Amino acid sequence: MKSLFISFSLMLIGFASFAQSEQYTNAMKGFMSKMGSATSPDAYQVVGNGFERIASAEKGEWLPRYYAAFSYIMQGMMTEDKSKVDGIIDMAEKNIADAQVISQSEELLCLAAWCKSARIGVDPMSRGMKYGTEAAQLLEAAKKINPNNPRIYFLQGQSAFYTPEAFGGGKAKAKEIFQKSVELFETFKPTSEMMPNWGVEQAKKMLEECSK
Repeated sequence: MKSLFISFSLMLIGFASFAQSEQYTNAMKGFMSKMGSATSPDAYQVVGNGFERIASAEKGEWLPRYYAAFSYIMQGMMTEDKSKVDGIIDMAEKNIADAQVISQSEELLCLAAWCKSARIGVDPMSRGMKYGTEAAQLLEAAKKINPNNPRIYFLQGQSAFYTPEAFGGGKAKAKEIFQKSVELFETFKPTSEMMPNWGVEQAKKMLEECSK
C-alpha cells in the first residue's frame, strides 16, 4: 500500500510539472509573438513587462529575462526622448544580470554589449569611447564561449559601421564583419524553438548598406 501511495504521489508530481511546463511554454510563445510584431517603444515595454512576469513565476529559467532585456533594448533604441533611454537600459541590464545567475550563455553577453551601444546613442561624442570599448570586450568574451554565433558579428559589424574610419571603423571594415555574420546565419540553428533566433534580416540589410 505504501509503495502504491508513493507511485501515485510521483505521478501527480509528474502531471503538475508537465502542466507547469506547458503553461510556461505557451506564455513564452505568446509574448514572443507579440515581440515579433511590436513596432513602437510602448509595445516593447508591454512585452518586456510580460516577460518579467513570466520570469517572476519561473525563477529557474533564463530566457524570460533574456527576452525582457531584448524588449527593453528595443524600447530604448526607439525612444526619441534621450533623457529616458538610460533608465530603460538599466531595466535591460538588470534582467541580463539576473539571467546570468542562471546561465552563462554568450547570448546574454551579446545583449549586454547591445546595451552599451544603446547608451552610446544618447550622446555619441561623449560616450563612444567608454561604452564602445566595453561593448567590444563583451563581444570578445562571447566569442570565447561560442565563436560561431552570428549575432556576435552582427553587433560587431554595427559598431564598425557607426565608427568613423579615422577611429578604425567605416563601411569597408563593417562589410567584412557583416558578411561573416550572414554566412554564419546560413548554417545557424537554434537548439530549441524558444532560443534566440534574431538578426539574420538585420545583418543582410546592413550588408547591403555597406555595399552602397
